Amino acid sequence: MSPYGGNAGGSRVVGGSSGGDGVRGNSTGLSYADDSLGNMGLTTEAGSAADMTHNKGEERLAERRVLLMGMPRSGKTSILAVIFDNMQPYDTLSMLPTVQRGTYRMSMGITVYDFPGIDDYSETQYNNLSPSVYEGEHASLVYVIDSQGDIQTSLSTMYSIIRMAQSVNPDIPINIFLNKVDGLSEELRQDIQQDVQNRVMKTMTYESLNSTFVQFFLTTIFDESIKEALSRVVRRLVPRYNSLETILNSFCSKSSLDKAFLFDIATKVFLATDSSPTDSLMYMFACHTLEAIQDIATICSVYTAMGEEEAGLQKTVVGMDGSFKIYVYQVNSFSVLLCLNTMLIARQDSLIEYNGSKIAKAIRQILR
Repeated sequence: MSPYGGNAGGSRVVGGSSGGDGVRGNSTGLSYADDSLGNMGLTTEAGSAADMTHNKGEERLAERRVLLMGMPRSGKTSILAVIFDNMQPYDTLSMLPTVQRGTYRMSMGITVYDFPGIDDYSETQYNNLSPSVYEGEHASLVYVIDSQGDIQTSLSTMYSIIRMAQSVNPDIPINIFLNKVDGLSEELRQDIQQDVQNRVMKTMTYESLNSTFVQFFLTTIFDESIKEALSRVVRRLVPRYNSLETILNSFCSKSSLDKAFLFDIATKVFLATDSSPTDSLMYMFACHTLEAIQDIATICSVYTAMGEEEAGLQKTVVGMDGSFKIYVYQVNSFSVLLCLNTMLIARQDSLIEYNGSKIAKAIRQILR
């Protein structure tokens, strides 16, 4: 297997249909090595009826889970199709509405559940949805709002969901995606975000709802903003995240790096980063660079299976105009460490490469 090319597609499981469970994954058409799916933490087997359907409180959901909800046509399924299935944004225009829950599995044991659009929260399928779906310290709620649609109606539905969620899990993180901001001016985007944020915080305060863990994101499937937003959601669910952040902080400090990301290869979502501020343009550049490296590796490499230790030795260094360098280290079969450095000191190369190999090995040990 190529160090960066073999696992380009995420794994999606759709359950609950009368015609049986369907599975879709590896949308690039690349073949997997025998053990690559297991190494990525992905699954191609549909769950049982208790796992995949809304039934009398007997659901067994993943421990580390993201619950994606919103009004119909808010763009929930399109978001996941672009991230997990590598679908082109314009191709999502022909997608049918979501009528059953979809399941998208990431590395680190994190699962994203795509719930059908909610026209009326009192509908039978949601009225019978067990409150247990919100339970647990590793559950996170994402509510998607069409920023060019009926925001007030969408907010009313969201409040109903939040009331139910906080009745069983007062500390559940609430992430509000103001979606479909493409085509809007930057000024209008900020105005919409400020207006929605003010309304939400005011209502939650009035209703004595916990607003401590509420985040707002401006998103669109036409750029990397949606992947960055999902990254900020899932990193709260990553096991031993504090340890990973500490290691990356030390790496950046001792190697004079500007930024370090631990990327999920399949989705280009970052699972961890150092504690310095994350600039959106820097993240976008890192994503595009990783995609380019992955494409080159897919074209040029021979697909052979390699062990974890061998994969950890794979690295790529990209120089930009002689003053900017990107270092990419394979951590394991589902993640890479990507570092950015704008320093002009050439003698640091050997130090960075040495430290990078050691850090990649340390991260690999933590993730086991």
